[in-house]
Amino acid sequence: MQKSLLLGLVYCVCLIGLTLNISGCGGSNLKNPVSDSDTMDDTGVESDDTQTRDNTDNTGELDVTVTVTQKTVKPGEKVEITASVQGVTGTSVTLNWLNITGYGSLSSDDELSVTWTAPDTLDGDSAKVEVIQLVVTVIRENVSVIDNEIQTETQILSDTIEILLKVVRE
Repeated sequence: MQKSLLLGLVYCVCLIGLTLNISGCGGSNLKNPVSDSDTMDDTGVESDDTQTRDNTDNTGELDVTVTVTQKTVKPGEKVEITASVQGVTGTSVTLNWLNITGYGSLSSDDELSVTWTAPDTLDGDSAKVEVIQLVVTVIRENVSVIDNEIQTETQILSDTIEILLKVVRE
């Protein structure tokens, strides 16, 4: 009698755990720019516009769009850069903005929209080119039950987009 009661309790705990695990996977929140669409592309950057490019790996694709307000600025001017990630469902989406050349400054390194401020001077140069990189990483988890066994599969999708900004003397 106690053995069957213990077995029933273990079965209920496993069933509740599985239900909570499956119901919590996927989706997005307000700070997680993920849509629930299954179509996926990869998009590059173009001034005031977007340019589409295919960049497929073996595990899937990301649809990353970056919009830049302007690509050529004067010293001290600001540029708005906005990113969006669509076409994937994942438990985690991470954005990392990197100021590669170190000219100017970024307002944030992990938000959807950032502001890059050009340096105030060009230090004797007539122009400087700033390289900003956006690294997008999506971790996608899939949980399934086959023949009373729980199987999990984790995919890590990543894409890097380079944004070139030019600072010219007035």
